[in-house]
Amino acid sequence: MHRHDLHQRPHPNAHSAGNGGRIITVSVGIIGAGKVGGTLARLWFERGYRISAVYSRSPERAAALAERVEAQVVPAAADVVDYADLTVIAVPDDVIETVAAALAVADWTGKAAVHTAGSRDSAALAVLQSRGGLVGTLHPAFPFADVETAVQRLPGAAFALEADDPRLYGWLTDLVAALDGHPIRIPPGQKALYHAALVIASNYAVTLYAAAEALLLRLGAGREQADTALNALVAGTVENLRTKGIPDALTGPLTRADVTTIGSHLRALADDPALAEIYVALARQTYPLLEARGLSTDRIEMLLRGYHASEHP
Repeated sequence: MHRHDLHQRPHPNAHSAGNGGRIITVSVGIIGAGKVGGTLARLWFERGYRISAVYSRSPERAAALAERVEAQVVPAAADVVDYADLTVIAVPDDVIETVAAALAVADWTGKAAVHTAGSRDSAALAVLQSRGGLVGTLHPAFPFADVETAVQRLPGAAFALEADDPRLYGWLTDLVAALDGHPIRIPPGQKALYHAALVIASNYAVTLYAAAEALLLRLGAGREQADTALNALVAGTVENLRTKGIPDALTGPLTRADVTTIGSHLRALADDPALAEIYVALARQTYPLLEARGLSTDRIEMLLRGYHASEHP
């Protein structure tokens, strides 16, 4: 039997749940056995996909993952292509082109590849497309702190997808459906904008949390006390976002045009001008939410202009 025929034989674990009643026949190869590649491989295997081959720069990681998903460990990245219909490249963003160049020596007839980077589009795999392969991207909109947590929590997440070819796009939507996920199709050339949105919502939320924690620690609160207060506040905000949405999830002094409180905040932050500027910028970024609720921003803006005039005469 030719390796190109492997996908015609369903994996013994294959099932149709979550895939529109179709038997899973697409075999998947994984390049990169880190948090993203390891999580996806384990979950897809659990949901019935054949994980046919694994490659990693770390032989130990590759062997450990391959054992979990009953896959073949291969000595070179290009060997994954021989075993799989779809090669998933789960490597750092800045080495995607390097990996793609190494894969170009393989036979791409009837094969496809996607990478999992959030900010890079499918053009990073152009060399594989020039060899006859189908290319795209699949990015889980999820913070991968560690594999075990991600295995438990990734199902149900959103996944950004890019694929011009209908067959590949079908494969990707099936892979997402197997994880009870929600596909977001990204228009050509818009991957960076998509990823910027995620960074603002996720990464910079941690940055703002750290800034708030530092302020509480300055007051003499212990870290546990500070985190208890902030965690409850953040959890309540996320729940409000989930149940009420934008703009109704917004609370606080801006929604009341409470310029006395806002002014006291700016005075309290006077010894940290950079953080005060962030406060002002975020307040102004909130104006559209206030206006959507029929609230005036005139008094707030007058206060903020006065603050800037005093700080930057």
